[in-house]
Formats: sequence, C-alpha cells, structure tokens
Amino acid sequence: MRKVLILWVTMMLSCAAYAQQWGQQPGRFDPQRFQKELEQFITKEAGLTPKEAAAFFPVYREMMNKQRAVYTQAARYRYMKPKDNAECKKVILRRDELDLQVKEIQKTYHEKFLKIIPATKVFDVINAEDNFHRQSLRWVGGRNPQPPGRNGQFPARPNSGRK
Repeated sequence: MRKVLILWVTMMLSCAAYAQQWGQQPGRFDPQRFQKELEQFITKEAGLTPKEAAAFFPVYREMMNKQRAVYTQAARYRYMKPKDNAECKKVILRRDELDLQVKEIQKTYHEKFLKIIPATKVFDVINAEDNFHRQSLRWVGGRNPQPPGRNGQFPARPNSGRK
C-alpha cells in the first residue's frame, strides 16, 4: 500500500514538474511530449525492439489512462479536511479502495504485458518507469544535471535559486 502511494505521489509530482519546466512555452505542460519522452526512456532502458515497442506501448497507454482516471478520483480527497472521525474514516477507506484499484489495474496489465514481451523486459519496463519519474523529480529539484532521457538536447534547467 505504501509503495502504491509513493508511486502515485511520484507520478503526480513528475507531471507537475514537467508542467513547470518542460512545456512548449514556459509554464505549459505538453502531455504528448511527456508521453513521448517517457516511452523513449522506457524503450532504451528496457531494450525494447521496435516491434516490441509497437506492440507494447498501445497497451501501456491504455493502462496509464485507466490509472489516470483513478488518480483523478483520488485527487478529490487530497485537499479534503473531514469534520469528524466518521468522515475521516470514510475518506481513508475510500483512498485505500482507490489505491487498491490502481494495484489491480497494474496487475491486470502486467499480465497483458507478459503476453506481449518477455518477463525480463516487463521487469525492466517497470523499473525504467520508476527511474524516469525519480530522475525527473531530481532534475526539477536541481540534483540531476540533465532531465531523464534528454542527453543534453535541451537548454539547461532554469535558475531555481539553488546552488
């Protein structure tokens, strides 16, 4: 459960980080660009062939869309401050249900992935996705010199006031 929450928070923060730093215009998030960079990173890190990537990514995008729908529901509870114990309990249980839904989606799609590519590559895809989000957070936080998967193609990070 804790890993799901950490992954969820990491993904949401990564999206926010991209929105602030890597949009077409300053402050603009480009979801197509984000998706393209994520897929390129996963392809490289997992060693997917073009044929494997062509078969894998439509199913992967389908999984991401279903997860995004659950994350949207979960976002409703992020800023909620229930008034009493009963409401708190309801919110906690609902958030737990949503976390479990994300895990069920992952499990279902991991089984689909295993029918498309070898298990070793599915394992590498899962790790590559985690690494992409982790690296993007480090980049935005000023701890990585380059954004993940960019190989210095784009301008340096804007001055964030950090040294």
